Amino acid sequence: MSSYCLEVVRTNLEESRTIDLPDAADVELGEGEAVIRVDRFGLTANNITYGVAGDIIGYWQFFPSEGEFGRIPVWGVGTVIRSGSTDLKEGDEYYGYYPMASYLVVKPEHVTGRGFTDVAAHRTALPPTYNQYSLMTATNGFDRDYDSHRMVYFPLFATGFILDDWLFDNDMFGAEKVIVSSASSKTSFSLGFLLNRNRDITVVGLTSSGNKAFVEGMGIYDEVVTYDDIEQMADAKVAFVDMAGNRKVLERLHHHFGDNVVCSSGVGITHWETRDGQEPAELPGAKPSMFFAPTQMQKRNQDWGPETYQAELQSAWTAFLGAVDDWVSINEGSGADAMETTYKTVLNGAKPDQAYVCVV
Repeated sequence: MSSYCLEVVRTNLEESRTIDLPDAADVELGEGEAVIRVDRFGLTANNITYGVAGDIIGYWQFFPSEGEFGRIPVWGVGTVIRSGSTDLKEGDEYYGYYPMASYLVVKPEHVTGRGFTDVAAHRTALPPTYNQYSLMTATNGFDRDYDSHRMVYFPLFATGFILDDWLFDNDMFGAEKVIVSSASSKTSFSLGFLLNRNRDITVVGLTSSGNKAFVEGMGIYDEVVTYDDIEQMADAKVAFVDMAGNRKVLERLHHHFGDNVVCSSGVGITHWETRDGQEPAELPGAKPSMFFAPTQMQKRNQDWGPETYQAELQSAWTAFLGAVDDWVSINEGSGADAMETTYKTVLNGAKPDQAYVCVV
């Protein structure tokens, strides 16, 4: 197939299909619309979280489909192939939010040398962070040698960056330790790297027994504890950053530390397959709440100004790039079949030392 899109059943992520799309040249454009060819994108457990939380935060609304199927958003690189009546230039490349598809029709506004905002009607009520597309130039901070790293890691690293800052901004909530679940996941080890680099606090990586050696080998956690050993951890005031979203783990940790859980922040759902059943009853310690990165991003943009925020993020990102290739290898696959195979691999739990890029 020349143009295609991967869709999944919204209530059963294990059921997917690849459908034909009309050729991009044949799509009828409305006033102010353009077409961006999707060149490549990263696929991680974070994208699976988008599917799991699709109805909660509105991820299914970014790229609407029909019936029971939905289109999971991914972070990728695309090239303008039809500029229509817009200010976009054909051939320019943009980093941003795309469907797992051959192309995307956008309605760009606020077009500058830095990028544009997609103001398509179905996206206007969604978080603005996800509607912004960045022009991939050196002056915009893009080193094209690291395109694959940008797609695989940067959205997750940016979340780790703002989590690190949020904890710092709140004096670690008085915690003596930060415990990070799903410690082998990319958002978790981004946060672990930054806490280890920036803060004087003990950082504990919580992981499976199978991933323990990998987590220890990164050298960024002061302690590495398996889920089986939660009840063996020494008592302390703890801030829990929950990337796993595993309700049983959440309950056990809260009951073990009791009122010494001074912060309990849900970030990801890497253990998406455990989400059946009821939410835990009221737990001892701080009430669990969901962390929403754009809120803290907007605060820091106001506190520091956008230029300082971007400079701080870029500095941290450069340091991270100097370390991450020692931990993880990036794999590439091309075409519709490879896309679906990669999706199933990530859905079923990829090895922590492997990452994936799909070339469309």
